[in-house]
Amino acid sequence: MARMIKFSTGDKLPASEKLLKDIPLIGEVSFDTFEESKEIIKGKPIVCSNCGAILTRIELISMDPKVGKYFNCQYCGTVNVIDPSDLPDHIDLDAGWLIPSEVSKTDFGAGIQKGNSLIAALDVSGSMSGAKLEGVKQSLISTLKAYSKTKADALFGIVTFESSLRIYSPDGEVVEQLTGDILYDPKAIERAVANNSWVKNQLPKMTIKTTGKSWQQTVQKMQAMSSTALGPALVAARIMSLTAGTGRILLLTDGMANQGIGSLSGATPEGKSFYKQLADEMKTNGIMVDIVGIAGQGSLELKTLAQLPEITGGDLFYVDLSELSESFSLITGDELIGRNARIRVIVPEEIKLSNVSGIGTRSRRIDRGEEIALGGLTKSRSIAFEFKPTKKVKKEKKVPVQVQIRYKDEDDNERIKVIEQELTVTDQKKDLEKSLDADLIAGYAVQRAAQAMQDDRKKGKKILSDMQAQLATAAPQAKAAQEYLEEELAEIDAVIAEEEEGLARADDRVQAESYRMAKKRKK
Repeated sequence: MARMIKFSTGDKLPASEKLLKDIPLIGEVSFDTFEESKEIIKGKPIVCSNCGAILTRIELISMDPKVGKYFNCQYCGTVNVIDPSDLPDHIDLDAGWLIPSEVSKTDFGAGIQKGNSLIAALDVSGSMSGAKLEGVKQSLISTLKAYSKTKADALFGIVTFESSLRIYSPDGEVVEQLTGDILYDPKAIERAVANNSWVKNQLPKMTIKTTGKSWQQTVQKMQAMSSTALGPALVAARIMSLTAGTGRILLLTDGMANQGIGSLSGATPEGKSFYKQLADEMKTNGIMVDIVGIAGQGSLELKTLAQLPEITGGDLFYVDLSELSESFSLITGDELIGRNARIRVIVPEEIKLSNVSGIGTRSRRIDRGEEIALGGLTKSRSIAFEFKPTKKVKKEKKVPVQVQIRYKDEDDNERIKVIEQELTVTDQKKDLEKSLDADLIAGYAVQRAAQAMQDDRKKGKKILSDMQAQLATAAPQAKAAQEYLEEELAEIDAVIAEEEEGLARADDRVQAESYRMAKKRKK
């Protein structure tokens, strides 16, 4: 398997944080090369009772006549006694552990599955009439055609929303329509959708292989109507996704939610908290939400809606019509690894962890051994963490770093992948600068700027300009990193200019640019 973790100083660790001054020490886990091995390590991993590190080498096990087999944790020094029955014959880190699910694969309710479904929640309100709706329809039809070749067994469903919500069958029949007071009652919406006979009995059979062409014709006939019942549509889409075994929900909209539960017209606290609660429920269910917002004159309140992809591990785009097709391609082409993913970084006491990036647009600190929820895990994800030596470390000492990744696979089994690397301590500044990965450092700076931009655009800009100056001294040959930082500075300037003009969509642009930068997706 290709190397998934790399460090900004190669395989070296500064003996003191003063050696590189303002250049951050970064570790990054990239999932673009991730492959799920067919080989597995039998049994559960052997875990340190103190710091949570997983034993990765059989040769670290010793024998004592009084206590039996044990190992000294190389991260915290704790002596851990081992039950011999827990010992595997060997540990192959390219394989990883598999813990079978205790839930039946066919249990689509309480059971959490990776699933293989795509539920499209499509805005057909009045503001979508004309070119916007036509563009979305053509992009969705192209997605169905692509799925028919690469994911023909995927399940597909559509719920549209305006002043009411409608669930369609492939032949264009409206199998459920909800309007009026029920749109303000999420539990009533859930019951109506869950009890719908078509959703219960037919949706789990709607593979794109058998219904793709019918769906394309139905999508082509859709027309724009009135208001925007976005919140109720997402409630319905969640139940549809659960019925289909969980999967992805793709939300397509150009307007602010202003009808039913989750209305953001007036931006009430209740409306904002609704989407946070819904996102938490979807993460628990193993559902990933992607949003394509279509730019217009008004605001979509993306800062609130962005909680859905951020918490569930999905993606967010804010595009004009010319960019629609590309955004669909990026979303549907991003291979899903697993759901309910968590990551944990274990380091010895000589290292202190600080910030973590790549988990969203909100600033986040990380403590040693802390587990961080990622939601859905796709191959486009990369998670970076900043660290530093806490004291002067002995020269030439080997310092280990362990990253644990846990996720649910398509059969609801728990998968555990451990990545481990040793860093060699050095007090030679030239050695550190020679192995410096300027591209990795620039990418981390962009992610940190994305987090800062939420509250302070100028602070985000300062993070990038400061890093430009620091890399110019430490890595003057790193032209690509400098160009990357310069491009992102220009994007922040464009956002600031829109705000100064007082454009209504400026807040949405801030959110979308922050999300793009956090994903390290270049313009």
